[in-house]
Amino acid sequence: MKNVLIIGIGNPLRGDDGLGWHATQVLAQIYDSNPNVVVQHVQQLTMDLVEPIGQVDLVIFIDARLGDEIGKVDVTPIKPNSRLDSPVSHFFDPDTLLSAVQGLYGEHPPATVVSVTSNLFDITEALSPAIAQKVPVVIEAIADLIAAEA
Repeated sequence: MKNVLIIGIGNPLRGDDGLGWHATQVLAQIYDSNPNVVVQHVQQLTMDLVEPIGQVDLVIFIDARLGDEIGKVDVTPIKPNSRLDSPVSHFFDPDTLLSAVQGLYGEHPPATVVSVTSNLFDITEALSPAIAQKVPVVIEAIADLIAAEA
């Protein structure tokens, strides 16, 4: 089996932004006995992730994204694309992180973002019911991605 890194992104204290955290809690249990799959959660993507991403065969990001079609799940392969000139604090997205990996190592692993749309990012530890229902869908999508790379 190939080495896989799963990164859940988001703040578990900001409602649906905690999707990545909630999903990684489940995934950590599922892949607990599999040394080839590393599951972690971060509130934001940062440069310290370049090295671990550069060492795996597949990276999967989990994130909630702002959108009007609440609960829409997307599984999107991504390529390097730097947005370092963005004026917002969340400019360091998966595409930009892949650019950094590409720049440092000369290559990058295949990468996919599994995301769910929401517009509920209030201060609460609970996911909205619509997004909570999508956690199993996210888990299944990730299992399918891992199986396809095995």
